[in-house]
Amino acid sequence: MIFDTNVLIYLSKFTLDPEKILKEKSAISVITKIEALGYAFPNVEEHDLLRAICDEMDVIPLTDEISEETNKLRTKNRVKLPYAIIYATALVQNMPLLTNNIADFKSLGNKVKIIDPFTL
Repeated sequence: MIFDTNVLIYLSKFTLDPEKILKEKSAISVITKIEALGYAFPNVEEHDLLRAICDEMDVIPLTDEISEETNKLRTKNRVKLPYAIIYATALVQNMPLLTNNIADFKSLGNKVKIIDPFTL
């Protein structure tokens, strides 16, 4: 499962239960890692926990194939670049996308299974 940035932030704030969410094989796009670690946390403990979570996950680099899929998404849809990269990463990896931001990703099509983490 590919995690969106908001899922990592929810985990670091214990809005989501890490034991429940992290039990399956999971990965993040390199853009998710950049976004998440750049988030302005109110305290250092949350940031440290987020860094530890990122260090335990597979980080999918930006490949030529992901770049090509991102470009296809951006030419067909008005979507922010990070959303397109994260969706393209899930598409290329043939993995579902875990996100609370359902609406923005659903508009990109139905080639990737979108899962709301609060339904798990």
